[in-house]
Amino acid sequence: MKLNILLIGLFAVGFVQADVYKYINKQGKTAYSDRPVAGAEKVIVPPVMTYEAPVITVAPTEIIEQNKSPFEQHIPYQFLEITAPRAEGTVRSNEGILNVSYELQPALQKGDSVNLLLDGIKRQGLNVRGVEKGAHVVSVEVMNENGDIQIRSPDVTFYLQRSSRL
Repeated sequence: MKLNILLIGLFAVGFVQADVYKYINKQGKTAYSDRPVAGAEKVIVPPVMTYEAPVITVAPTEIIEQNKSPFEQHIPYQFLEITAPRAEGTVRSNEGILNVSYELQPALQKGDSVNLLLDGIKRQGLNVRGVEKGAHVVSVEVMNENGDIQIRSPDVTFYLQRSSRL
């Protein structure tokens, strides 16, 4: 019995629509109400605009690997660039310390690693100590777990300068 009353109530709610009235209140401001007020005019409310979302189809040639979940799929890298040091810039460090930063899109993925190449030689980490003064070329590459290079940044030439000891 209660279920029948609930169902009838739910269906009836869809057919009921309150009227809207527009009027000027005592403070001289425009106000709206669902009850008629002296001097109010009925407002016709247009129906709510809706649309149906388009159906998106995925081509079978997409990057989807069949044995992996969507969270494990490898997305190709689009962009890799060194943000520090700047091209043709000067790094000042008495200890010969070089800190390299980069921008990678999309973010580094599971199983991949970033390698720093300083003057063509692979270095551990992105912070290198003992760099001699003078001109150097630095680049960064992303490698997968098999050792294949996925993307490599353009070379950046910079100059390391050490202060005089005098």
